[in-house]
Amino acid sequence: MAIADVNAVFQRVAPTKTGQIIVIGPGDAQNIVYKGLATVILGTGTTFTLNFIDGTETLPFTPSGVILFRCGGTEATDVVPLRVSAIDSAKCTVTISGAGTGSATLILAVILLK
Repeated sequence: MAIADVNAVFQRVAPTKTGQIIVIGPGDAQNIVYKGLATVILGTGTTFTLNFIDGTETLPFTPSGVILFRCGGTEATDVVPLRVSAIDSAKCTVTISGAGTGSATLILAVILLK
């Protein structure tokens, strides 16, 4: 069974307390512009599409990078995101280290760089 497309859910409120940083780096290319979570129902596949919004709506730019890391889920084995490819303004393709087990989940933290 292939892994279904996944919609990321991004935080919509910027940090407001002193010392919190939402944008880093000297230029536009290093700015962190979105951060959020994606919950993946693993099935038996090893690739899936990560939609930045809903797969149809697009960002006003193509991200220069997508950072993913595992931060939870029910998958018992150490399935981790290995590679991001085919980045455009609506989505990217994610390859994971191995097939999951049935309907187990993988929760990924997602950071988009402008």
